[in-house]
Amino acid sequence: MRRFISATIITCLFSLAVTAQSLPIRFSDGKPQIAYRLFSTWADNYQTDARRGKTAAETILFTTGAVALAGSALTWFGGDDISRNMSGSPMDPSLKPNLTLGLGIGGGALLISGMIVAAAPIKDYRAIYADVFEEQDSEVQEAMAASVLRYQADRGKERRVTSFLMAFAVPLIAGAIQAGVNVGRGQDWSKDLLSTVGTNSWWMAGSVVSIFQKTPEERLYQRYLSTRDALYGSAK
Repeated sequence: MRRFISATIITCLFSLAVTAQSLPIRFSDGKPQIAYRLFSTWADNYQTDARRGKTAAETILFTTGAVALAGSALTWFGGDDISRNMSGSPMDPSLKPNLTLGLGIGGGALLISGMIVAAAPIKDYRAIYADVFEEQDSEVQEAMAASVLRYQADRGKERRVTSFLMAFAVPLIAGAIQAGVNVGRGQDWSKDLLSTVGTNSWWMAGSVVSIFQKTPEERLYQRYLSTRDALYGSAK
């Protein structure tokens, strides 16, 4: 009896193994969500970096603004004493009010800028693309995430090209303005033209470098394509 039971169990196990091997493999059930994983990580990293950058900007603006206002007050109320200790004479009467006013205006502008930065909302991609994160069908969710990655890559390329064109145009615009000023003054249109263009030429140099540097969104989409092709072969 024991031999019969053992033989029956072995036969059943063997049959199950053969049946399992004959079943078709369903790639859709275990297909990894490449685009969704990359997109979800990108959205979270963006939020973290945006908060960190906003905090740093607020700190710099508020701290610098407070220091400038303190310097303005110190110049007005104690500038003469400080000047006497350093040079033996009070401050220049024309310098004191101008320096006080300049520091005050600069400090106030920095504080206002800090308030604007603090009040500006951080772009929440999880709220913007809530339809992607809340999609229940994994294949549909993957396709939607891939389209978002493609869209963000295209936007990154547009920003890169636009930045290149704007930076390239800066020295040309500066030269055109200088030529117009010269003509308006009755001078030779080319006076100081080369120096003006040369002073602003560093914008052009920077634009040439930036045009060949892909944005993080472009690199992320390229990473998605490379990973997808590595797993499933090149798309036809």
